[in-house]
Amino acid sequence: MIAEYLSPISKEIIDFKNRLPPSTIGKTISVFDSNKPNLKDIDIAIIGLNESRNSIEKNKKYLDVNSFREEFYSLFFGDWKVNIMDMGDVLNGETPLDTYFAVKSINATLIDKNIISFFIGGSQDLTFAIYQSYYFKEKYVNLTSIDNKFDFGHIKKDFDSSSYMSKIIMDEKNKLSHYCNIGFQTFLNSQEELDLLEKFHFESYRLGELNKKIDLVEPCLRFTDLLSIDFRSIKASELDFIHNYPNGFESSQICSISRYAGMSNRISSMGIFEVFNNIISSTLLAQTVWYFVEGYCLRIKEDPKSKNFKGKCFHVSLGNQELKFYNSDLSQKWWFELTYESNKVVDFALIPCNYDDYLSACNDNISDKLLLSLKRNFI
Repeated sequence: MIAEYLSPISKEIIDFKNRLPPSTIGKTISVFDSNKPNLKDIDIAIIGLNESRNSIEKNKKYLDVNSFREEFYSLFFGDWKVNIMDMGDVLNGETPLDTYFAVKSINATLIDKNIISFFIGGSQDLTFAIYQSYYFKEKYVNLTSIDNKFDFGHIKKDFDSSSYMSKIIMDEKNKLSHYCNIGFQTFLNSQEELDLLEKFHFESYRLGELNKKIDLVEPCLRFTDLLSIDFRSIKASELDFIHNYPNGFESSQICSISRYAGMSNRISSMGIFEVFNNIISSTLLAQTVWYFVEGYCLRIKEDPKSKNFKGKCFHVSLGNQELKFYNSDLSQKWWFELTYESNKVVDFALIPCNYDDYLSACNDNISDKLLLSLKRNFI
């Protein structure tokens, strides 16, 4: 039972919760009771993490999860129909591997119950443990990271927070179908890592590109099962210079990304890691989670291939291939699929895209996103 892996919320936080005014999240959120564990009707579960022994940041003090709780509980509940539970913190094991096992077990249970997990705190190597929880699923996993680095570092003895992606790729039970990096900065990544990204036809978006158009992340997040956020991808000035990365996302951008993530019908697990301990980080983290919940409450289930789909279909010829685009009247979202010249539909999932991808195809050009999708599926 997962209760054995969890430390209950402290009495101080419960007392704080009880003192909050009506309509705040703290008055609405439920608290996991290990004596009477009941996950029925829960939509989103928040789980604290304190594991950072495999972090490369040896001289940094990580987030006090209770500081986040005070900030998050104090925010007002939106016009939402959602049940949120705070499950407390994962108990650190004797070794990091023991903690990984606990995280994997907890998340596997939540996935099985169709509950979205939201892990808070710790170092980003814990992404691997969350990824492992998908082993029992038959389908492959799409992983997206919000990070200024790819984290394809060399694994010497054990992997760490700078090399967890290499661990995932090299894993003998590899279930990774696709990886997308959002917000990388070229000068922080080696040419070897860039070459590896290209070799596997993985997707990436540079920070400068997203500063011009943040909604480029939406199709990628719509195609994602697991989202991992490195809080150091937010620029230092936004977090009272708690880290030494002067370039990065603005606070409003990370909240927008989190809202898009919440709107994704596919995302089932999310983690925010590498949060260092100061009040502005706790405050922004709380607001980032708030925006995810708001996005979740705006989810619309749409299947362009169903008879009930309300939208349009466009056929675009590109060379000797025919691309088929779908556009929803309801959400304005776009998808594409590939058909042969005979108009026989290829049997693979619809790929989320955007209006610009469609316009490029109409102008006899193929966008980078569509090109990578074709390479992954047909090369």
